[in-house]
Amino acid sequence: MEPTTIDLPAIKKLSWTSKVQYTPTNVVSYNVSIGVNGTDLSRCWEGHTNFHVLPCFAFLAVVDMMGKVTHSMPEWLPSFRSFNHVHGEHYLEQYQPFPTIFPGTTLSSIARIVDVVDRGKGVTVKVGITTSDAKSNSKLCYNEWTSFIRHVPGKGATPSTQTPPVQIPNKPAEAVSSHQTTHTQSALYRAVTTEWNPMHISPAHAKEGGFHAPILSGSCTVGIGIRHIIDTFANGDVSRFKSVRLRLSAPVVIGERVQTEMWTEPKKGSSNGGVTKVVYRQIVVADELAGSKDRIVINNAVVELWDKSEARSKI
Repeated sequence: MEPTTIDLPAIKKLSWTSKVQYTPTNVVSYNVSIGVNGTDLSRCWEGHTNFHVLPCFAFLAVVDMMGKVTHSMPEWLPSFRSFNHVHGEHYLEQYQPFPTIFPGTTLSSIARIVDVVDRGKGVTVKVGITTSDAKSNSKLCYNEWTSFIRHVPGKGATPSTQTPPVQIPNKPAEAVSSHQTTHTQSALYRAVTTEWNPMHISPAHAKEGGFHAPILSGSCTVGIGIRHIIDTFANGDVSRFKSVRLRLSAPVVIGERVQTEMWTEPKKGSSNGGVTKVVYRQIVVADELAGSKDRIVINNAVVELWDKSEARSKI
């Protein structure tokens, strides 16, 4: 029987578990799917001494887990319909880089509901996911995936609160990187992460969802931005990545060029604890011939990077 109200205390007692295996094949495929060039041997050759994957590889486990959580939502959310469900905000904290060893690694994850918030026209559901190396039981990362779900009545949910937006500095970006999205990239990303939403490949399904063409997975857009920031401000050193917090504000239509604009926040004494903060946003640049305007696709975004002296002692 479909629930009629939100029983938040009961919902917070729910939990889900998941195990996902990966090998260096998945590592290379994932790196390429978020725009890594095949000439980057540290990310595309399993024999390289610094062979590694980016922190957003966490989506391999997170997408699998969110499939289980979403499948259960009709049992505890009134009026839930899957086509009203979108990825709205995300937080990722890395405790240590992902292993990239043969024969492979098994990721063990557990998920719980952090909160369900009444947003008037629907609710947001924040899911907390802790992922560990199943063999060593050492924690690798923590994710919070926040979904906005339209047309779900908010009775019983936490009242809505406003969080201050991330302020973009009133000056030109310190660094700008861009990436040309392609249909091949989207197809590969779907296969690597098993994010099988047909709107990311099928024109017919995209039109049913209100888009004139297939859209790139939001988590793929997130990965592109994280790659740009690590390469620009951490010289490609993934061990310096601490965390990212962001809002997905609009989709990227496959074939559009995504641009990441980045600013570093000034240090305030020693209060940052050896951390550099990078404020950023991702946009699709205006096409004057088509009469379009710049469109912000990721905003309210901050990446924290350990300073070089802190990097390996903190994770």
